[in-house]
Amino acid sequence: MQQATPLAGIVYYGPPAPFEVTGLDGKVRIEVGSEPVPLVETDFLKLRGEAPGYDELGRGIYQALRTDPGCRFAGRYAAWLKEGYPHYVSELASNILMLGEKDVEVPYLDRRVNLLKIFALMEPENGHFPLEIGSTLLDKGCRFSALHLSTVTLYKAAEYLERGLSLDPGNLRGISNLAEVYFLLGKYEKASSLWNSLLPTLPEQSAGEVRGRLERIGKGELPRVPAVDYLEAIAGAMAMKEDGDYLEATAVLNDVMADAFFACEFPMPEIPYLLAQCCISMGGNADARTYLRSALRMNPDFAEAQSLLDQIQG
Repeated sequence: MQQATPLAGIVYYGPPAPFEVTGLDGKVRIEVGSEPVPLVETDFLKLRGEAPGYDELGRGIYQALRTDPGCRFAGRYAAWLKEGYPHYVSELASNILMLGEKDVEVPYLDRRVNLLKIFALMEPENGHFPLEIGSTLLDKGCRFSALHLSTVTLYKAAEYLERGLSLDPGNLRGISNLAEVYFLLGKYEKASSLWNSLLPTLPEQSAGEVRGRLERIGKGELPRVPAVDYLEAIAGAMAMKEDGDYLEATAVLNDVMADAFFACEFPMPEIPYLLAQCCISMGGNADARTYLRSALRMNPDFAEAQSLLDQIQG
């Protein structure tokens, strides 16, 4: 038996010979070959060496794919899931929709990516799923709680978006997202090419914003370093702040804010908010108030900044 990927809670059954699993009153017939069959550990123990049935196979492949859709034999498991388990496929689709409709935290974005990867395995010629994975990774790559992973996350986003567009070249949202990723990574020529291709399709307001970006790229009015480097720098400053190194964190954050072109493209009220927290920790409430007002000018609904400003008013 070929080596399978170790997964928590999964035990593999090694078929001594190919066998068939039937279910749904004989409507489903799944041919199992020599692949190791993932089973939930409790199911494996109950079988006592016998071949798994329809329910055991379904629970095992479903848990294995949700745990690691990149595991070995995942393509085969996904084919079995699509072929014989419509209730699990429906549950996956519902969870993807639910996670896509809410402003969820990063762990839920990771979960959405994993679920989308299962669908991408089931429908490898459908560009929708890699495009959705890329879009979700773009979202994750710009989240403050995951900035330390920005570089690797955004390169993965580009990979999935490129794959999706190779299958669905006219997808406007995918083109826009990939242009954004390219810009964040400092690939300005690629970003410009995609934005130029989008211009005829955009409403006037959006077209004006894109033309403005294209003009700035043409004039060389760009961040000193690719935006992703600043995102990683902000993550580093956050770690310094947590370690109590407020002076160093302040220096890094002020250096980021000093790049007018970065600030223009990516206004982030969280940066002056972090600076305010550092100032308060160093006894500089007056400077903190200035930073907090700056954060609130960027985002008047920034509740944490308003609350902190109220606490130190005086």
